[in-house]
Amino acid sequence: MSIVSSLVGGILGANASNNAANAEEKGAQQAQAISQQNQTNANQNQQNVLATTTAAEQPYQTLGSTSANSLNNLLQQGFQAPTLQQAESTPGYQFQLQQGTQAIDQNAAANGTLLTGNTGTALQNYGQNLAQTAYQNTYNDALNTYMSNYNTLQGGVNSGLTSTGQVAQAGQAAANNISNTDLNAANQQGAQVNNAAAARASGYLNSAAAYGNMLGAASNGFGNLDTTGGSSALEQLGNFAFA
Repeated sequence: MSIVSSLVGGILGANASNNAANAEEKGAQQAQAISQQNQTNANQNQQNVLATTTAAEQPYQTLGSTSANSLNNLLQQGFQAPTLQQAESTPGYQFQLQQGTQAIDQNAAANGTLLTGNTGTALQNYGQNLAQTAYQNTYNDALNTYMSNYNTLQGGVNSGLTSTGQVAQAGQAAANNISNTDLNAANQQGAQVNNAAAARASGYLNSAAAYGNMLGAASNGFGNLDTTGGSSALEQLGNFAFA
C-alpha cells in the first residue's frame, strides 16, 4: 500500500500546490484590478475638480479678455484734449457768460457807461477769463473721465490675470496629483504582477516537487517489492492497487 499511498499523496500534493498558487494569483489579480479602478477614480476626480474650478473662473476670464481689448483701444486712441469750442459749448459756460455779461451791462447802464470803452473792455476780460476757466474745467473733466475709464478697464484686466493664475495653479496641482496617482498605482500594480508571477512559479515548483517525491517513493516501493514465488513487481503493484 506504500506505493499507492505515495502516488495518491503526490497527486494530492501537486493539486494542492496548484490550487494554492491559483488562489494567490487570483488574489494578486484582484488587487491589481482594484488599484487600477482606484487610479481611474482618483484621476477622474482630479479632472472634475479642475473642470469645476475652470468653469467658476470663466466669468473672470471673460471680463479680463473684454477689458484687455477695450483697454487696448483706449490706449491706442490716447487722451483727446477738448477744444476751446467744446468748452464754450457746455451749458455751464453759456449760462455763466449770459449771467456775467448781463450783470456788467446792467451795472454800466446804471452808471451811464454802457456804451463806453471801459464797459467793452470789462466784457472782453470777463469773457476771456470765463473761457479760460471753462476750458480748464472741461479739460479736467475729460482727463478724469479718461483716467476713470482706464482704471476701470485695468481693474478688469487685473481680475482676468488673477483668474488666469488661479486656473494655472489648479491645472498644475491636478497634473501633479494625477502624476503621483499614476506613479503609485504603477508601483502597486507592478508589485501585484510580480506577486501573481511568483505565486504561479511557486505552484509550478511545489507541484514539481510533489511529483518528484511521488516518483521517488514509488521507485523505492518498486525496488522493495518481494519477487519470490514467481510474482513480478508489476503483479504485486496490481494486487496492491486492487486490494
